Amino acid sequence: MEPIKRRARGFSLIEVLVATAILATGLIAASRAALVATNDQGILRDRTLARWVAHNTLAQIRLRPQQAQAGSAFTQQAQQSGVEFTATAKVAATPSPLFSRVEVTVARTTGDGQILATAVGFSARQ
Repeated sequence: MEPIKRRARGFSLIEVLVATAILATGLIAASRAALVATNDQGILRDRTLARWVAHNTLAQIRLRPQQAQAGSAFTQQAQQSGVEFTATAKVAATPSPLFSRVEVTVARTTGDGQILATAVGFSARQ
């Protein structure tokens, strides 16, 4: 009678390599997703801060009606949560002699000049 041969149990080298490759692909995809999410969060933060700067600039113009002369424009620097922004306000006439239309655009001072926020409002003329 021949002795019973036992088959060795375990994983072959090829099976281990395939499993490692699948795991590496999954980890790369997960790290890329985390990077994109972090980048998007920074952009959303900048846009939110820029909106606050735009609305603050509109409020300042409403408090000083002499700045709301039709055809005028001005630029000011503003800081919000440690980030520097440049706000540009343009004042245009409206059909009403009592009000001016004010459009404020905001971009990062140290950025590429991309407009992050725009706010439009009306201010009393003096």
